[in-house]
Amino acid sequence: MTHDEWRSEFERVIALPEAEIDLAEGALIVAGDEYPDLAVEYYLARVDEMAGVLQRRITEARDAHEVIGALNTYLFDELGFYGNVNDYYDPRNSYLNEVLDRRTGLPITLCVVVLALARRLGLPIFGVGLPGHFVVKWQDTENEIVFDPFNGGEILDRNGVRARVRETVHPLAPFQASWLDAVGPKYILGRMLQNLKAVLVRAEELERARFVVDKLLLLNPRAGEEIRDLGLLSLKLGAHRQAAVLLEQYLLAHGDAADAPLMRVYLKRALEQVERLN
Repeated sequence: MTHDEWRSEFERVIALPEAEIDLAEGALIVAGDEYPDLAVEYYLARVDEMAGVLQRRITEARDAHEVIGALNTYLFDELGFYGNVNDYYDPRNSYLNEVLDRRTGLPITLCVVVLALARRLGLPIFGVGLPGHFVVKWQDTENEIVFDPFNGGEILDRNGVRARVRETVHPLAPFQASWLDAVGPKYILGRMLQNLKAVLVRAEELERARFVVDKLLLLNPRAGEEIRDLGLLSLKLGAHRQAAVLLEQYLLAHGDAADAPLMRVYLKRALEQVERLN
């Protein structure tokens, strides 16, 4: 499919109520810009097959800990999924098709695998967007069990959660109960896109990054940072008219931002290039 067709598919998915969004489908659609011929249904069928195997394993499980143990054994011991520590910034870690094929990825994409299985099995497992590190939790009326797919499904108490955040964000960060709030599919897709944007900008893959920012704006059309960044990417890619429109839009809403003086310089540069073309 073309970029516009994948964009339409992403719009279709995020227009659904949160409870109806298949996170695995949304994550695969995110990969469509990189893999235009991606067979979404093929990968969804693979997730369904994995869920079927796991269903048989948990039929006689007596409690949440046994279900989590069976899930961890299946994914990390038998199938060999693991967190890609050695090549963390490889863009393939952010694409669910690659994660399913290579069985390695980022914290958030490995969590997407777990959440996709949980959705199909009706398990009360939810995403948890810790600062700098994504995990999941089992939550029902009796249990709140946080576990970390990037580290083999390790169960984390509050000290463990604090340690994960301190490893990635700030070495002295105090524990905050709000860290453990459950997040929905749209938040998760947005965070996946933010990770991918950072990786692609870091690699100076600007056209690919522009597609990612475009999807972030579909999730939140008023996101000032994304409007600004799409303007800057457009300017660097020579789309001066689009850059001017976006940077002007950003400044109208954020004229007192700390970066506003610099953005006015870039806006002037974009407008000068537009004038030359007229």
